[in-house]
Amino acid sequence: MGTECKTGQGSSCESSSGGSSMEIKCPGCGQASCSDPVSCGTAMWTCSFFQAMKAVQVDILKAKIQKAWGPMMDKAADAALESMGAMWQSIMAQAKAKEDFRTKLHKLWQEGK
Repeated sequence: MGTECKTGQGSSCESSSGGSSMEIKCPGCGQASCSDPVSCGTAMWTCSFFQAMKAVQVDILKAKIQKAWGPMMDKAADAALESMGAMWQSIMAQAKAKEDFRTKLHKLWQEGK
């Protein structure tokens, strides 16, 4: 999973994880190791500020949406859960029917040998 934050100067801070290690690229120069730590640090702080600002905005909107539309959203969630549950049960029934057919077919072929 990667994240990227573009700063006003055109630089970005990126991180990507793969396996057990995490590679962090300098937002100032894009390299794994930075030759200008002050520029790198400035870009990272700028990126962090905007990420934190967005997180606060999301939290504020979540609370306001819950207050304004909470009961309707709860009913919508109930409807979604009911419908998705029915679809899930149908998918599981189809999977069981396919597995039952495979088992019967396997037995028939074993008997034919």
